[in-house]
Amino acid sequence: MVRALESKTELKVKSIESEAELTIFESISMIVGHSIGTGIIAVPYLATKNSLKDVLWILALGYIINVILHLLIAELSYNNGGVQLVKSFEGELFKGKFQKVFSWGMFIVYGIAIMLGVSGNINGGAQIIQNWFAIPFYMAQIIYYLLAGIVVFMGMKAVGVAQKYTVILLMVIVSCLTIGTFMNPMNSLVAAPFHPNNLLALYSMVVFATSANQAVIQSVKGLKGDPKKIRFSILVGFAISTCFVLIVTSTVLLGSKGVLDKEMAYLQLGKSIAPWAALFAGVFSLLALLSTFWSNTLSLRDVVHEQVGLNNKVCWILATLPCILFSLFGVSSFIILTRLMSGVVVLVGIMLIFTYNRSRKNAGVSPICGKLGTIPFQILMVVSTAICAIGALLPLT
Repeated sequence: MVRALESKTELKVKSIESEAELTIFESISMIVGHSIGTGIIAVPYLATKNSLKDVLWILALGYIINVILHLLIAELSYNNGGVQLVKSFEGELFKGKFQKVFSWGMFIVYGIAIMLGVSGNINGGAQIIQNWFAIPFYMAQIIYYLLAGIVVFMGMKAVGVAQKYTVILLMVIVSCLTIGTFMNPMNSLVAAPFHPNNLLALYSMVVFATSANQAVIQSVKGLKGDPKKIRFSILVGFAISTCFVLIVTSTVLLGSKGVLDKEMAYLQLGKSIAPWAALFAGVFSLLALLSTFWSNTLSLRDVVHEQVGLNNKVCWILATLPCILFSLFGVSSFIILTRLMSGVVVLVGIMLIFTYNRSRKNAGVSPICGKLGTIPFQILMVVSTAICAIGALLPLT
């Protein structure tokens, strides 16, 4: 019996195909790069609406939730040959004569969710470029889209290598700015009055903004379905991204002068320290956004490719043109787009748990999740998703 299960597991691994092979460090960097962009931008502002103590325990809880959730995502993709979530839903959840109808419906919903995030990402990056070069915002949006897109257009291996060096550079910049913060007069950490709306919004942003659904699936493929390497990448990747968010949030609260800007708080910290720090903070914010853009658009390309079967480069163009168009003609606020996206993906999050439950039963083994994929933890993920949905929609006070 054991040998039969092992053979079944081995078969699943062999069925995973990938355009490139990633090293463990590249896999970790994919997860870190995907998860820090939005969180770095949004969490410091939401932290001003709460207390640092709340930030600490929510980050710790968010790490645990994200690790469990992404282990489930990884195993679901693993069981289905390394595909993105839409195809996993089609293979495990959608049955009968309306299978393709449901699959295309989910493709549209899930695709729009990612496009909203990418559109917000383009606006965030364009804002930095506009601040540097004083050019029209629409021009900054187009420049960011084209420069960021070159890496993804080259393929998954190029993204993995770019993420690796980006994460190293981000670590260096954060170290420099942290030292700069402590060398200047610092603010006292005054806690905002408690309000449940603000706490739920912070939890929603921490869990949602530091998630890396697509990057984890890319790691499953890039690591050729090796369960140990996949688990290690998830544990270490989210530990690094959580530390990033904690350090950046703490230094912003301690070092920024004046009312905190809700969309570019780290840039404000740099300006409060010195001209060199302002440049470093701008580079950091741009790199953090770029790394998320790379992972999101690579995933969006894969979703389109799996659905329509066209060439990867053609699929990337088809997937990202709506993003730049939405950025140019749609909602301009990065935070608004982020919160809209978090509301849209709630449906996907809940469906994910039901799909994983069926997939786990069908596979008969759990090489990645083990006990962390059992019913109590599945229920915990549904509850967390519901809380994130509430937090994303409630108004801040």
